[in-house]
Amino acid sequence: MAPAGTLWTVPYQTSGKIIRSAAALGGVEITIPTDYEHRVDNLKPEFKAKFPHGKIPAWEGSNGFKLFEGFAIARYISSLAPNSGLLGATAEDAALIHQWIHLADFEVDNSVTSIRGICLGMVPYSKAMHTTLNERLARTLETLEKHLSKCTFLVGERITLADIYVAVIVHKGLGEVIDPALRPKLTNLIRHTETIANQPKLKEIFGELTFAQKAIQFTPPAKEKK
Repeated sequence: MAPAGTLWTVPYQTSGKIIRSAAALGGVEITIPTDYEHRVDNLKPEFKAKFPHGKIPAWEGSNGFKLFEGFAIARYISSLAPNSGLLGATAEDAALIHQWIHLADFEVDNSVTSIRGICLGMVPYSKAMHTTLNERLARTLETLEKHLSKCTFLVGERITLADIYVAVIVHKGLGEVIDPALRPKLTNLIRHTETIANQPKLKEIFGELTFAQKAIQFTPPAKEKK
């Protein structure tokens, strides 16, 4: 089978992992350039001629179809494998899948990324904002935990794109911001993450699941000696 197209991404990119996982479960063969250098190749005129915004992930199908933005690519790749069930079987399934994807993307991933940015000094530190983000993250994880206490997968009886999204994002959060105090309250969510991450076709994409011994913290810069 010829590859369906080429995906520009990097191994650590969350949206790239989601797309690669969807392709793997759907049996969609994709090519990933191994010589791609981020923040170099995507700024070149030939890349921007295909993808004007100059960002990854970026997709070019063997039919010439071009696409950027992670969700759009993940959904398109899933649509190439209609029998995989990744997009659900009904309009209601599809709506629920989108619901959980957007919750994970905008509430969990945005919170994890923002907390990391604050703690690493990428943005000016604000204790109030740090507290708000932690509360927002905990509330969303609680919602996912409550839902998964009643079912194995988020929608229906098999893995969908929603499960991939949630598992990839929570997998990242467990290694950075979901600390030992919070994890006992998330037994079903962690079970779900491990179930998806340990799928034979996905283990290499997800990588090792690590649990933060302590949530990432902000360290004030050392004061200059007078």
